[in-house]
Amino acid sequence: MSEKPANYRRVIFWALFVLPFGTIALGALSFVFYFNKQEQALQRSIRYAAGLRRDLNEADLKHQEQVMLEALAKAEPDRSKALAAFLESTLGPENMGYTVREVTDRSGLDKPALALEVEATGGKKAQDVVLVLGGWLPGLATLDNSTIAKPMAAFLGLAHSFAGESKVRSLRFVAVQDLKALKAYYLEGVGFRDRIQQLVLLGGAEAMSDADVLAALHLENRGTVLLRPKAGSLAEAEALRKQVSDLAERL
Repeated sequence: MSEKPANYRRVIFWALFVLPFGTIALGALSFVFYFNKQEQALQRSIRYAAGLRRDLNEADLKHQEQVMLEALAKAEPDRSKALAAFLESTLGPENMGYTVREVTDRSGLDKPALALEVEATGGKKAQDVVLVLGGWLPGLATLDNSTIAKPMAAFLGLAHSFAGESKVRSLRFVAVQDLKALKAYYLEGVGFRDRIQQLVLLGGAEAMSDADVLAALHLENRGTVLLRPKAGSLAEAEALRKQVSDLAERL
């Protein structure tokens, strides 16, 4: 009879102390395994994208410009669909190794994407973002097709040249239809911890005013710097790449 109280005490000890701590330990280990698997998947993705990285070159820029011009020459809605499909496939896993985030119209209708995002995630300051914004439609301002096509070719060339490359800050390439699409992108694509330090405007985004862009991304009075570089030639695209790279390497 004297052994029963001792057995009960052991049971109570296990129930009150050992099992809860064991459960906590197992939970912590599961988080470690989960994040290790996530990190391994990210590293595999980075290595794969790095294998697809391609330096800026005249042939690629000319090809992308020509495809853009052909798509821009179409009537709506074929124009928007062709441009969205071309940009998504070009930025995607098979061509550049990026995972493309797509922002779509929530009306349920068969409409082209409003915005497309890819990212070369940074290291030490991953939440600090250098955002390269390309607009693929003229918007309210009158822009000729070449004014959109050349910088958007540079946009794609830049994204390709940074594939799989990790900087201090994150490099984010966002292509949007127009200002309305940029507002939709903000709701789905900008996290509350993201700090957009610099904005590079290319293509149709050049038709957007500084005030409109900052308002769409809720960056008023945040000290975000807007850049409107020239990117109509290979030399200009290469100069822009160096500028963007330097910005992403700032501590």
